[in-house]
Amino acid sequence: MTIKARTGSPWRYWPRLLLIVPFALVGWVPFYNRIEPRLFGVPFFYWYQLVAIIAGAAVVMCVYYLDRRQTRAAERGPCAGDTDEGAGPGARP
Repeated sequence: MTIKARTGSPWRYWPRLLLIVPFALVGWVPFYNRIEPRLFGVPFFYWYQLVAIIAGAAVVMCVYYLDRRQTRAAERGPCAGDTDEGAGPGARP
């Protein structure tokens, strides 16, 4: 049985750094701890929280798809067409 060693740069996980954005949106309370401006009569605090939840879900979805793409690219390896199998007389370039 062969064990594959993990090779790759830690920078392939850069999309995970985007998860800081939703935390920052709700982490700094003095930014949204106010009543004005109102949106359709709803105080800023409440509609900001709703927008932060939706934005957080969008960021998590983007991170998921970016990370999945990075993982698949790392699993595929360099380029699939770089092998010399079948190279011989009559092989197409």
